[in-house]
Amino acid sequence: MTNKDRSFDGLSQRFRKNIYDSPKGQLRLALCWRELLEQLPGLKGEAPLHIWDAGGGLGQMSLRLAELGHQLLYSDLSGEMADGFTLELASHSAAERVTVLQQSIQDVAAQQAMAGRFDVIVCHAVLEWVEDGPALLAALKRCLKPGGVLSLMFYNLNALVLSNIGKGNLYKLRDEAFAGHPGSFTPPSPRRPHEVIDQLQQLGLEVQAKRGIRLVYDLMPRAIRDARSYDDVEAIEWQYGAQEPFWALGRYVHVLCKNTLHKTSSD
Repeated sequence: MTNKDRSFDGLSQRFRKNIYDSPKGQLRLALCWRELLEQLPGLKGEAPLHIWDAGGGLGQMSLRLAELGHQLLYSDLSGEMADGFTLELASHSAAERVTVLQQSIQDVAAQQAMAGRFDVIVCHAVLEWVEDGPALLAALKRCLKPGGVLSLMFYNLNALVLSNIGKGNLYKLRDEAFAGHPGSFTPPSPRRPHEVIDQLQQLGLEVQAKRGIRLVYDLMPRAIRDARSYDDVEAIEWQYGAQEPFWALGRYVHVLCKNTLHKTSSD
């Protein structure tokens, strides 16, 4: 990690309230989960997979995957996040299948035992909080088995541009000053989807699916959004999220990519 990589120590309760106790967080989780289940049929298979939830935050994805019978490694840079998840996990029936580490992704990946270990790596809403994005992607790729799958979701710069156009923030647009203020939940390093996909492909990761997350929800004015049912919004999100050009316009982009078998110069 670097000194600019963000930890959520001191912010976990605010994070839960502002993100996952709200429709926007519930929608994000629901859409990613549905995409995983539809694109990765092995998640519902009889054979348990080795899965790493890298930067797992509150641990919702780890719990869902462990409930399907898989072996989970959960890691997070934040001690507060890791401790909170450990406490929640203690009374859960899947606890014996989950290992919790309070470490950065880069430090976990640097361990020799982690090389080529995982069938699936989930890394959601982390890339935009680290200083060196390509190095993080390389670290994740190192830990995938040949043929393993990376589920990557990241905060989308394209959506921030659209949002600022709608708000008339011409100076921000002129200066391309989209990073959030320190302490805010707007990430410091929103990513351009096509640049991330290029970086993944250079690492030997083949993109299998891509989807915009919170496209419809974030483009609707709040008054209109509040008057629409959650189920209707989710259905339209799913309908358009994987279509061109909309996948590249969601507040987040979710990419599923497979570790190809050939070696690259980065190995």
